[in-house]
Amino acid sequence: MIKEPAGDACRQLQNRIVTVLNLPETVSVKAAQRKSPENQLFPVETKINICVGENHSHEYVIAKPFAAITDEDIKSLRAGLYVKPAFLGQLFRFFGWWLGFTGLYAMFAVCPFCGQQGCPVGAGGAGVVGGFFALCMQNWKAFVKFMARKLIRAG
Repeated sequence: MIKEPAGDACRQLQNRIVTVLNLPETVSVKAAQRKSPENQLFPVETKINICVGENHSHEYVIAKPFAAITDEDIKSLRAGLYVKPAFLGQLFRFFGWWLGFTGLYAMFAVCPFCGQQGCPVGAGGAGVVGGFFALCMQNWKAFVKFMARKLIRAG
């Protein structure tokens, strides 16, 4: 059974969610309190519904009343809000970046061995360099963390 919340507390929570998660104006946020089904620390829990589009919404339950919800609780919602694309989507995005970087590199590069443009060895080298940059673009945060760890260890 969902209880209608007090207007001010509900609106304050909705504004805090929009502010903390940095959501665009097109996203609608609804919050409601309901009795907690289990005996927890708080007898009331908050149900939050974030509508991103007409057919796309996320529903969360925080086992706290409006007043007890902190910014950290709201930040924890971000993990479920921004979902990674499916495997095929990531794979196609990687191939797109790979082809783009390879073409850009090959357009201005020459073979490092014979000095001619269009040499198969140079094209293979461009493919390797394009694949490296595509991998960095696909997962740049992990690449930066890896490089930082290696540089800190070396220093």
